[in-house]
Formats: sequence, structure tokens, C-alpha cells
Amino acid sequence: MERLKVFDEKYQYLYDENRDTIHEKGLWHETFHCWLMDDDHVYIQKRSADKKEFPNLYDITAAGHLLAQEEVMDGIREVEEEIGIKVDYSKLSNMGFVQDTIRLPYFIDNEFANVFLYQSTFMPDDFILQQEEVDSIHAVEIQSLAALFHGEVANVRCRNIKTDEVSEILLTDFVPHETEYFRTMAKHFVIK
Repeated sequence: MERLKVFDEKYQYLYDENRDTIHEKGLWHETFHCWLMDDDHVYIQKRSADKKEFPNLYDITAAGHLLAQEEVMDGIREVEEEIGIKVDYSKLSNMGFVQDTIRLPYFIDNEFANVFLYQSTFMPDDFILQQEEVDSIHAVEIQSLAALFHGEVANVRCRNIKTDEVSEILLTDFVPHETEYFRTMAKHFVIK
């Protein structure tokens, strides 16, 4: 059973607890979020159909929980594990943390999301997907995604980077992060 650090609402460490208990009780814990970007696009993942939570929804390029023994930068492992990208730390920007809550009938996910932007150039073959986690990677024009996250447009076009198939997606096609999380990310994308 994975053990995570538990924090109070001011991000002060309290103790370690198992992941299931943390989600059942809605305890605050740490996650790592990494959004990949090039000069024109933000890359988003479509979650695997096999995922327990939020199957087939779009989400952060690579993200995951930080284990009890890990520091924030250890979350870089998620980028390699989920999408096969070897991170060049000189292209990584720490955007700080955002408090984010996702509520479902059977759990409350209270996260201190440590957010990073990874600015580089990417080719389709650079991505090696962990199939049980990630179905596909899609490119969305930066300004369009920012407008969607700000609620200025109803949908955006995204392109599957492997097949070039283009889809129209809505904000409801994303994992249901809080509105403030999406707005904060939109600001980061534009000022990158």
C-alpha cells in the first residue's frame, strides 16, 4: 500500500498515511504535475480506459502522487514512467503549488499540486506511453487551451500526435480539477 505525507491546510507536514485512507478522509497530500509545452502547443494526455478514476478523460501531460519518502523533484519520475520523456532540467520551470480538490462519491482528493512547465520541442516518437496509464498524447494550441480553461470558449481542437486525428473537446472532457486550478494553469501557459 502506497504511503503519502499528510499535511494541514497550510501545507505543514503532519504524518504519513496510506493512500486509500487519505482519499477516504479527504486529507491533504502532495502531487506532482508537469505540463509539456513547445512554442505553440500544450500537450495533454488522454487517460487510459483501464484507469479506476477518470478513464478516457484528458488531463495534465504527466502527474502523480508523491510518496512519503519523496521530495517534490522526485516527481520527475512520473514524466519518464507515464510518457517516456527524459527530462532536461534546464527546460523545467517550477510554477509553485496550487491547492486543488476533486470530489467523487467515494473519495475526496485534496492536493497540494506542485506544478511544473517543461518547455521543449517534441516529436511523436519521443513519447513512449505507459499503456495502463495513458491512452494517447494530444497537442492543443496554447491560446485556445488558455481560453477554454478561462471559460471564454466552449471547446478546442486537439490533435493526437501519433495519428494526427483532430477532435473537438470540452472542459467536461477533462479530469474535473477545480475552476481555479484551470485558470491558474491558463495564466502560466500564456506567460511561460
